[in-house]
Amino acid sequence: MDDEIRSIAGSGAVSYVADGWQSDAAVPDLSSYDRLSGELLEQLNLGRGFEQLLDSVYERLAGIVPYNRIAVAIVEDEASRLRLISCRSDGQVSLKIGYSSRLTGSTLGPLIANGQARIINDLESYYRDKPQSSSTRLILAEGMRSNLTLPLVADGEPIGVVFFSSRRPHAYTRDHAALLKRLAGHIAISIEKARWTEELQRTNARLAEANRAKDRFLEVLRDEVEHQTEQLRLSERRYRLLVRLGQLVSSSLNVREVFERSAIELRKLIGCDLVSLRLTESGDSDAVALAIEFTPEGDAIWGDGGEPVGGSHSRFTLRGQGRHGRWPLVSRGRSLGWLGIGAKNPDVSASWDLELLGELAAQLAVAIDNAAAYGKIDRLKRQLEQQNVYLREEIRTDHNFGDIIGSSEPMRQLREAIRQVAGTDSTVLILGETGTGKELVARAIHDASGRRDKLMVKVNCAALAPSLITSELFGHESGAFTGATGQRIGRFELAEGGSIFLDEISEMPAETQVMLLRVLQERVFERVGGNEPIEVDTRLIAATNRDLKTHADEGHFRSDLYYRLHVFPIRVAPLRDRKSDIPELLQHFVSRFAERMNKRITRIPRRTMDLLVGYDWPGNVRELENLAERATIVSPGETLVVDPSWLHGRSVAKPPSDPPAAADRLHHHDAPRSPLPTLAETERQAIFDALADRGGKIYGADGAAALLGVKPTTLYGKMRKLGLRVQRQPRDG
Repeated sequence: MDDEIRSIAGSGAVSYVADGWQSDAAVPDLSSYDRLSGELLEQLNLGRGFEQLLDSVYERLAGIVPYNRIAVAIVEDEASRLRLISCRSDGQVSLKIGYSSRLTGSTLGPLIANGQARIINDLESYYRDKPQSSSTRLILAEGMRSNLTLPLVADGEPIGVVFFSSRRPHAYTRDHAALLKRLAGHIAISIEKARWTEELQRTNARLAEANRAKDRFLEVLRDEVEHQTEQLRLSERRYRLLVRLGQLVSSSLNVREVFERSAIELRKLIGCDLVSLRLTESGDSDAVALAIEFTPEGDAIWGDGGEPVGGSHSRFTLRGQGRHGRWPLVSRGRSLGWLGIGAKNPDVSASWDLELLGELAAQLAVAIDNAAAYGKIDRLKRQLEQQNVYLREEIRTDHNFGDIIGSSEPMRQLREAIRQVAGTDSTVLILGETGTGKELVARAIHDASGRRDKLMVKVNCAALAPSLITSELFGHESGAFTGATGQRIGRFELAEGGSIFLDEISEMPAETQVMLLRVLQERVFERVGGNEPIEVDTRLIAATNRDLKTHADEGHFRSDLYYRLHVFPIRVAPLRDRKSDIPELLQHFVSRFAERMNKRITRIPRRTMDLLVGYDWPGNVRELENLAERATIVSPGETLVVDPSWLHGRSVAKPPSDPPAAADRLHHHDAPRSPLPTLAETERQAIFDALADRGGKIYGADGAAALLGVKPTTLYGKMRKLGLRVQRQPRDG
C-alpha cells in the first residue's frame, strides 16, 4: 500500500496521508523545525494572535519545507462552506482572502471529515481532471504547481485547512505532511483561541453597551423629566404670548400695520435687532418687502425686506458677527412668504425659542392672509362701486334711440350686418358721418351678443385730453403720475366679459394705439405705472367719421392697428341717403320729447314735413333730433312748430304776392310766432351745433372749443352749467 501511494505521488496524482503514518525518510534540519514549534507554543502562551502566528510560520519555515504560498481557510455556516481568511505569498495573489466555496460535493469535504492530509504534486494535471475547481485555476494563475493540504482540528472537530503551495512540481512528500501536522495543530489552536477571544470580546462589548444603554436611559429619563417640567412652564408662557400677539395682529386688516406691531412685540420678546417680511403672494403691492431695524435705544427704522431664502423650512444662518433666521409663512396650504429675524449679538440669538418663533410665524401668516383677503375684497368692492357709478350714469344717459328706426334699404342692410356679427366676438369698425347713429349700432351689436348681460363701456377718444386717455382706458397705479393718489381701474377692466365702444378712435394718441394693438393681439395690458400683465376678455367695437384708411396712409394712424380693427366694417348711411326714414324718425323724437316735457303734440303740418324731407341734413340724425327737441320746446299747442331758419342757417323769404297783412295773418295763424330764445338756450344750441359739427371733440385745433373761440376749460364749465355731459358726450347720436 505504501509503495502504491509513493508511486501515485511521484506521477503527479493526488495522494492522501493517513493519520498515524510516520515517514521513513529523514527530515532536513529537524532542529530548526523544533525551534519553530517552540516559538509557536511560546507565542500562544503569550496570547499572540493568529496573524502573528502565521507570520512566524511563513518567515521561519523557509529551508525546512518548500513553499511559496501559505493560506488558511475555515469552515463556516454550519460546515457548509469554506472561506479563505489568511494568505501569505511571495508573488501576486489571485486566490484572495474572502474567497468562499461549498464543501458539499467538493474534494475537500472528505479530507476535512476524515482529518487526512492531501498532496497534489501536479496541479496542472489535477485541473485537467477537475476543470470545475476554480480555486485550483486561481493558484495556477499565481504560478503554483504543487500543493499540500492539512486539516485543522480543534477539540476533535475540524475547523478548517492550511494550504502549503510551491511553484515546483512534486515538491511535497509524506514526510512533509507528517512534519507539518504539528504546525497545523498549533495553527488550529490559535484560530480557535482567536474565535473564543473574539466571542468573549463581543460578549463583553454587549455587556458594556447594555450598561451604557442603562446609563443613557437613566440620563434620558432625568432629562425628559426636566424637559417636560420646563415645557409645562414654557407652554404657559407661550400661551400667554400667543394670545397677546393674536390680539395684536387681529386688531388690524392692514398688512403693513400688522407687520409693524408684530415686529415691536418680537423685539420685546427676544431682543432682536431686525425683523423683515417678504411676501411672495399678497394683494398689497406695498407689502412685498418690508423690514424694521431697531436701534440700541429701541427706535424702529424702516428698510428693505430683502430676498427670501429658498426651501420650505426655516433657516438660521450666520451673517457677519450676527445671526439671521427665516421662517416660512404658510396659511391654508399656501406659502405667503418669509418672516426674517436678525440679531447682531450671536449670544442673544442662541437663547431664542425657535419653536415659539415658528408658532408666531404661523399666527402672523394667518393675520397677513386675512389682511390680504380683506384688501382683495376691498379692491373688488371699489371696482363694483365704480361699475355701479358707471351703470347709474349709463341709466341717465340718453341713447338717442330706443331702437334702430327706419325701413329704408340702407337700414335693412344695416340690421342684417348687425345680425351677422353680433353672435361673434369679432372686432367691429363702424364708419359713418357725424350724427348718423354709430353708438346706437354699437349698442345694438352688444345687446344682440352673448355679452349682453355684461357692461358695454363707452369712451369718446376725442373728448379726452391726450395725456389722460391711456389712464382712462387701462387705469393707473398709485403714484404713476402727479395726482395719481390711488389705484384706478381702467375702462377695459370695467368692461371685463362685456364690450368696450371706442368712439372717434382716429383721435387716439400714437402711444395709446400701441397699447390697444397689444390688447387686440395678446388680450393683456398693464396699468400706467404698473408692471403686472392683466388679462382681459373684452370685445372691441370702434367707430370713426374719418376715412381711417386714408388717415393711416397719411401717417396719422398705425396701419397694423387699422387692419386689426378692419375685421368687420359696418358703414352707416347718412340721413340724406335715406330721407324716407325722416317722417318715422321725427315722429319718434317728438313723441319722446313731448312725454318728457309733459306736452301733447298730435299734429305735424304737411308743409313742415316737406320742408324737413327736402333738407340735406349735414348733421344727420343728431341734427334732426336737436331740431325736434327745439320744436317741441317752442310749440305752444298740439301742432309741431318748425322755423325754417333753424335748418342750418336757412331763412324763409316772404312770398312777394302776399300783402303784408296777409303775410302777418299767415304768420300768426298758420305758424304761430315762437318767443325769442333766452341767452342760455342760444348758448346751449350753439354748443350743441359746435359739438355736432366737430363730432363731439372738444380739444385741439379742430375741436368744438376752437370753433366757438373759447378755451376748452371754459367750454367744459359752460357745459356743466347747462347740464351737458363732459366726458361721455356721444358723438353719433
